[in-house]
Amino acid sequence: MRDLHDLDWETITDYIESGQAALLIGPEILRIEGRPLDQAWRNGLLDKFKNKIAYHHDREGLLLFSTKIAKNDAARFVRKFVSEQAPEETVLKKIAQIKFPLVVSTSPDTGLSDVAYKYGVRHRFSYFKNRSKSVEDVEEPQADLPLFYNLCGTVNDDESLILDYEDLFQLISCSLGTPGLPPKLQAALDKVRIFFFIGFQFEKWYTQLLLRLLCGHEESEKYATNHQRVDDQVSAFLWSQFQIEFLDNGQSFLDMLYEKCAARNLLRPLANPVSADDVAIIRLIQTGKDLLAPLERLRQRAEHNGQTHDVTLLLARYNNLLEEKKKGMLDSRDYFVEYNRLIDNMLNLLATPSS
Repeated sequence: MRDLHDLDWETITDYIESGQAALLIGPEILRIEGRPLDQAWRNGLLDKFKNKIAYHHDREGLLLFSTKIAKNDAARFVRKFVSEQAPEETVLKKIAQIKFPLVVSTSPDTGLSDVAYKYGVRHRFSYFKNRSKSVEDVEEPQADLPLFYNLCGTVNDDESLILDYEDLFQLISCSLGTPGLPPKLQAALDKVRIFFFIGFQFEKWYTQLLLRLLCGHEESEKYATNHQRVDDQVSAFLWSQFQIEFLDNGQSFLDMLYEKCAARNLLRPLANPVSADDVAIIRLIQTGKDLLAPLERLRQRAEHNGQTHDVTLLLARYNNLLEEKKKGMLDSRDYFVEYNRLIDNMLNLLATPSS
């Protein structure tokens, strides 16, 4: 295990500054009562649905449900369970601040994006839809507009969750085959020259497949940290196959990385946190299937803060966008760009003091 002080921090921060570094975070980055988030909600499933689970593979963390209805109920449970957790923000705030253009998570929670929105860090959030026959592209990740991407779906989309072997098979077959990862995400991964892994569960065989998908090329440096020590055999395998070096405790590494980036002016500023009501609207913006619900909440909010005219204009723009899409007057790329502009305008309204 490599000592943190032996790292070439100048080169590391150079790569971050040039946009050639990426952070990959696993389920152990967030912990509930000392347990990784995925283990916590899985234990909850085992307690609540023990009569509806036909098989549980403990090592791989995968379940087999007795019926499709039971699996649907389980997905709703996971969504509710995760949304009710209040993640410890210290780690997530540091990650949101460091100027990584790209952060990929293998956990289905939206904690990083939620914290970034709460403290005014502009970004894009997207996730892999493993059952989709076509891929929805993303905007190019940038230091000033990073992409936070959930590879294993999101709790806000039941169909994207990885609960059983069928879900895992869909994820691997779709990401490695057709339709594949979003082209701009793949392009961003291809140009990365240094990867950092925090909170990964490297002993799982499918994690190793995902590693091949994300950073299989040999031209990149790769460093990993974990809360728990990785088995020597697993560590040796990961070095042999991917040249991944393991560092000291994850929190110590993140703290030092944060300090080095601060010294190089590679941190994004944080704004004052928004209110709980505004966080609820932000969550609707991020997770909803459309913008009608958060726009309605914004309209109600505007009745008390003098932003009614601004919200009315946004609503008109959104209705016009939907109409143009319905008539086939926009291709998907133009629709995507305008949709994200509307999101930015809505978030700017939330960040603007009441008049």
